[in-house]
Amino acid sequence: MSAPAGKGMLQSLGAALGELFHGGKLEPRQEVSVEVLFGLLGYLAGADSIVTSHEAEFANGLMDQLDLPARGRDLAQGAFLRGRQRKIEVDAELKRFLAEFPAGSTEAGRLYDALVQLAAADGRVRPTERIFLEQVTRGLGFHVEELNRRLAAASR
Repeated sequence: MSAPAGKGMLQSLGAALGELFHGGKLEPRQEVSVEVLFGLLGYLAGADSIVTSHEAEFANGLMDQLDLPARGRDLAQGAFLRGRQRKIEVDAELKRFLAEFPAGSTEAGRLYDALVQLAAADGRVRPTERIFLEQVTRGLGFHVEELNRRLAAASR
């Protein structure tokens, strides 16, 4: 991976996720998406006890790419911090997300992509990150082979 979390990759992900967030005010469904996305990103970033600059830049860049309104940015930052501090329950967050966006939906795939991209942002996936990603993979209804495929693609 020549440039961790390359701008093109982040812009592509931001554009795809940004379809969920249009207008100046977030709807309740969008708030769930922001809270779960950034909570899980925070949890993953803190999985190895150190939030790297690549991971922080990825999360901040994604907030910018999503063009979140002020309330959305506040929700995202708060959720990221709660996730990093382990003040969320991963399975409960996945259930909350899947209640709005079913397994196999485009939105579930985009959430999954964001997590895989963050894991690959610093050029390596640590064992604790891998364990978390496998939990999320199962929780979102994907197979571990899909995780391997997406991690390989993200690392190129």
